[in-house]
Amino acid sequence: MPQAVVGGLFIALGWVFNGWQNRKRDRRRRLERVQDVQTALIAEIDHYVMTLKLFDLSATWSRIVGAMEEDAKYIPVVPSERNDTVFSALIAEVHVLPEEVIQPVVGYYNQVFAVEAIIDDLRSDLFREMDQVQRIGMYTDYIALKQEALARGEVALSALRQSTGTNNRGAARSDQS
Repeated sequence: MPQAVVGGLFIALGWVFNGWQNRKRDRRRRLERVQDVQTALIAEIDHYVMTLKLFDLSATWSRIVGAMEEDAKYIPVVPSERNDTVFSALIAEVHVLPEEVIQPVVGYYNQVFAVEAIIDDLRSDLFREMDQVQRIGMYTDYIALKQEALARGEVALSALRQSTGTNNRGAARSDQS
């Protein structure tokens, strides 16, 4: 009988130890997944933010609106954009992000979706049929949406980088000198 008790204890301890190892492995995998998702989002958001910073949006607005005011038939060409490929692929994984990251990231992507929607409107036949004052108003809204996307992108990047412990260049922070 004592051998059975010792054997039972040994098996029970094995289950407990195995369960502890499995939970530890699962936590490590989850943390790796969170890091991977955040790194991918940083790459996508940073690309668009850097692209927006290449242009002086206010100067672009001024130049295009000036041309529209001078020529009532002038309609600016607005290229389509796609700045949510990674986010769209990872939307089902958004729940793995830390709580303090979800809001700025989702807010940024909602702004990107608004930019994409107004681009569709600016490329539509309905836009072409509007009078120039209405078109200028829509183009002004488009630039304002892009400026807001830039601001929200910087906030989202800051939250993601703080969460991942990376600096502006994406390298891991180090306390060593």
